[in-house]
Amino acid sequence: MSDGKKDRKKNSTGIDRREFLKYVGAAGTAFALSEVVTPKKARAVEAKKADIAGKTHILAFNEKTATEGFWDNSLPPVLNIKSGDTVYIETATHLMHKMKPGADINDWMNWYKEVIARTEETYIFPDETTGAKKLKRGGGHHTLTGPIYIEDAEPGDFLQVEILEIEPGDYGFNLNPITSFMKLGLLAEDYPDGKVRWYHIDRKEMNFEFQPGVKVPVRPFPGTIGVELPEPGMWSNVPPGRHGGNLDNKDLVQGTVLYLPVWVKGAGFKTGDSHFAQGHGEINLNALEGYFKTITCRFTVRKDLKNLLDWPMASSPTHWIMMGFHTDAIQSSKMAARQAINFLNKHYGMDKMEAYAFCSQAVDFHVTQLVDYTIGIHAMIPKDCFVGSQYAPKNALLIPKQG
Repeated sequence: MSDGKKDRKKNSTGIDRREFLKYVGAAGTAFALSEVVTPKKARAVEAKKADIAGKTHILAFNEKTATEGFWDNSLPPVLNIKSGDTVYIETATHLMHKMKPGADINDWMNWYKEVIARTEETYIFPDETTGAKKLKRGGGHHTLTGPIYIEDAEPGDFLQVEILEIEPGDYGFNLNPITSFMKLGLLAEDYPDGKVRWYHIDRKEMNFEFQPGVKVPVRPFPGTIGVELPEPGMWSNVPPGRHGGNLDNKDLVQGTVLYLPVWVKGAGFKTGDSHFAQGHGEINLNALEGYFKTITCRFTVRKDLKNLLDWPMASSPTHWIMMGFHTDAIQSSKMAARQAINFLNKHYGMDKMEAYAFCSQAVDFHVTQLVDYTIGIHAMIPKDCFVGSQYAPKNALLIPKQG
């Protein structure tokens, strides 16, 4: 058989391998091929591993399935799913995956200038709640896979996003910009000369060598994870807000659940800006950031949470995570505190004055990030304080179905 005929030969499923790999992408290849060429028993193991309740999808990164760092609710979805479905999502490094080992600060700056020129009509979303003003910004340097359309999601609902598993990539970077180009970072005035730093990820040990003799744990989480904003237009991904977005919350690791208010029909979910390691407070502009081979999420539309929630929040096996974003860090702290007090009142039935005292005695307030215009503070409510049998059903990972 000639090489040409071999190339065109289809496997027993009738799927052309070359076309299949072209459209599935690197992240989903192994799982996707298992879906079409491996025995049913092996596929069942994969399904059980991901704890899949509904249908499974694979969304690879490519130029047709991703956007640069902006939100725009007029964009058509790249994937349609139903409530309860699970999606294996591939993400890219910044600047549409141009950021690869060897790229330096001048490469980043030149590529970012091209993004800004292409997306010059991108603004910061104005919001009295967060203090954000409508400022012309251009798209962020992040790359976002999506949007995903979730059937039955309507404005006023909440989207429950279970982060089931994250498989990080092999390398990541951190940078602070040349301040003559972009004065960003907590101490930009102290460090005007920009720099990109590259690191290899040891995915077996889940750490990286920062310097000889200095190793940092890898705890991957999505830097950006959110839904489309309510108003038409192109909106910068830089500030987080009512849609979630560029949360940069290091506690959103696998095994956690994010609740996002839905603003447009179908929600329009996107994720990217994939983080490997970050302190409580991103300060020099970036954490350690790269790409995910896959981030596996299950999406469920919740129509029963309108009386309990009105803002993005999250749940882990050990904590409820209440979020505040504002251009003023004190206001962010107040927002996180009020969210915590309201949740304690509505979910556990705690008197608000007592909840105020409980927050001072038992709740940790963490700096989320200090570089994204709307500063992040999040409150960690410990579930293990609620030891009474009457609280047991309320301490679940997923918010119980509301009456």
